[in-house]
Amino acid sequence: MVLEKSVIDLSRVVSSRDALRLLAPQMARRLGILPMMIADEKLYVVMEDEDDYLALSQLENLVGLPVIVLRAKKPETVSIFIRKYYPEQTSELDGTPLGLLEEIVFRAMLSRSSDIHFDPERENGYVRLRIDGMMRVDQSLPLANMNELISAVKVSSGLNIAERRIPQDGQLTLWIGNDEVSMRVATVPTLYGEKMTLRILATENTLAELAELDMLGMNEQHLQLFLATLENAHGVILLSGPTGSGKTTTLYAALRHLKRPGTLHLLSIEDPVEIPLDGINQIRIDNERIDFNRALRSTLRHDPDVIMIGEIRDAETADIAIKSSLTGHLVLSTLHANDSVGVIARLLNLGIAPELVNSALRLVIAQRLVRSPCPHCVRFESPAVVDREFFGWTDEAISVPKAVGCPLCNHSGYAGRLGLYEMAPVDRQVREMVRNKESEDALSHYLFVQRSMLSLRADGAEKVRKGLTTAEEVRRVIYLNEK
Repeated sequence: MVLEKSVIDLSRVVSSRDALRLLAPQMARRLGILPMMIADEKLYVVMEDEDDYLALSQLENLVGLPVIVLRAKKPETVSIFIRKYYPEQTSELDGTPLGLLEEIVFRAMLSRSSDIHFDPERENGYVRLRIDGMMRVDQSLPLANMNELISAVKVSSGLNIAERRIPQDGQLTLWIGNDEVSMRVATVPTLYGEKMTLRILATENTLAELAELDMLGMNEQHLQLFLATLENAHGVILLSGPTGSGKTTTLYAALRHLKRPGTLHLLSIEDPVEIPLDGINQIRIDNERIDFNRALRSTLRHDPDVIMIGEIRDAETADIAIKSSLTGHLVLSTLHANDSVGVIARLLNLGIAPELVNSALRLVIAQRLVRSPCPHCVRFESPAVVDREFFGWTDEAISVPKAVGCPLCNHSGYAGRLGLYEMAPVDRQVREMVRNKESEDALSHYLFVQRSMLSLRADGAEKVRKGLTTAEEVRRVIYLNEK
């Protein structure tokens, strides 16, 4: 037996399936031991009591492997994770297709996965998870088993089980431990059968670590600017970024901040409502009976102080949102564009008059999500030439993190994500430039050179130098044509 000095963060790693299978649930709970991984013919574990050498001896006799004990960053959470991986109550669905689904969803949640893909191929079906924004194969299944699983999900989500030739959409709710997990279900026919994708909608429990604005990765300049803008009684705050860049998480954190004094009436219009929030009236869009525009018009009759619109999708929604802010409402929403300055150009392209944009718009935020290096295998080294050129680094002594990969991060080199932000406050000079129809390049030069606001690239460079992400990650998520 060897006691390692390595410290691991259980919230950022996932126990391997092979390691978990070495120990029966009852024995794991009794010994207070959580197997983490098997590497170099050794079993790595964490323990509730690291000094319980009798339990370690029993474990080594049971598994027939040398045991190495890793220290948990928060020892008090070991027992919680043991019961997560080895629940005391077994599911009544064990051995059924829905039982297999529960197991897959459980592992996806522990892995911080946002989507589960069931992909049929020529000989087998593959379960793939999108973890920290990247796809990863979780397991393979015989095609017959995958078809049974897809059929069971279709029945549970109210889809037509007999129809396999057209795409279908639905929603499914499962109880996984003490969490009620809602998922969007989508199917589509492919060459080798029906493909299904499950989008795991966030819950209060899964987003507990991102409940506050200061937990999202904003630096002090960005955080203080955002908080100050939220104090406005009216105006529009717009977020931009590709799908999966964390815009909804930022909006929810802003709503939590605004609801705390209890003096404001907050309404949201969403498709779908991803997280139920107490103290906020949330309206779910049903395009057959109510769409964004109709819902937005209706909310104005209910005396809101703050309106959150899930997404501005067309000119009509943009026009109503802008005009709503001019009648004394603070409006928060998202709009797709490559960067913060591009949002202003997009509003103008949607037909919003420059004077309305100038009167209503208060702040534009562009954001991306980048992966954080795994703390258990990260290595620091001198940046590559391409990174020095991309970020403009000239300091020869600079050292930046490099993703390596280890069993604890499934050899990806990364564990967890944080946000990159770019904020464009709409001040007097910006309004004058919009009025004069100046170019996006001119706006960018004023904001990010003259005003010294941090662009996405500059924010990424700052986070790389602090060891929070890698240069490769920043280059991956930032558009190549960024000025």
